[in-house]
Amino acid sequence: MLAPQAFANWLSNHRHRDKKLGHTYLYHPRSDAHSIALCLAILNDILTRCPVLQEQALRGDIACGINLKYRWPTTNKKKTLDLAIGRPAHALRGSPALKEAMTSSDLRIVKVEKLSDVLVACEAKSVMTEHKKSQPRVYDELSSSHEIVHQGQQEAISAGITVINIAKTFVSPLRQKPGQPVHVTKHNQPRVTESMVAHLRGLPIRERIGEVGFDAYCTIVIECDNQTACTLWQDSPAPQPGERDHYETFLNRIAKFYKERFSSL
Repeated sequence: MLAPQAFANWLSNHRHRDKKLGHTYLYHPRSDAHSIALCLAILNDILTRCPVLQEQALRGDIACGINLKYRWPTTNKKKTLDLAIGRPAHALRGSPALKEAMTSSDLRIVKVEKLSDVLVACEAKSVMTEHKKSQPRVYDELSSSHEIVHQGQQEAISAGITVINIAKTFVSPLRQKPGQPVHVTKHNQPRVTESMVAHLRGLPIRERIGEVGFDAYCTIVIECDNQTACTLWQDSPAPQPGERDHYETFLNRIAKFYKERFSSL
């Protein structure tokens, strides 16, 4: 099962209870649980799709980080990376952490708090409501992501993913008020999702080192009212197989570029 379906399943089963009002949601914008779940699923897919990376991880030459704070030595710019893959700051070969990861984790890679060098960085965004209002912000944050990564290291693989909600209604945790009925936001679907997908297709995708843009980018579409369940939406306006913003394309590009650039580590 690939990350988009795994994430939809996870979100269907996740429950976040709001401490202030007591409401329960599948998704809460002030929690990073959903981002972590998505990034771990993506990491699993990358390891499966890229045998070179998998072998390096098994040796302890490569590790990963989630919500990892990293400062690029060349630019001195600091950024928290949703998902990062790179050289560990401390040797892992023969360490208890490596042995434990290889025996007790489905990921087959050690998760660390520090990397000495970032080789893959993935930015994860979600648009669950207020689609039109979110367009400029999400686009700018994604653009800033690949710019910071490539200014810090041109060879690094900069990836981005956006989850867009196509549900006609959504219960937003940020719109609820004490003593009032649950507020339900209505969306003009599929138009607003179609508009967001098209808007993010304006993000530049680079084909070689030195160009500007993501090395890999994709959009996935889910249907989530934030109360009952979440399903993966695979019909239009979701990207279709073969399109440059489809998840399979995203995954294949990361694996291809990693093999080309970092096989000799």
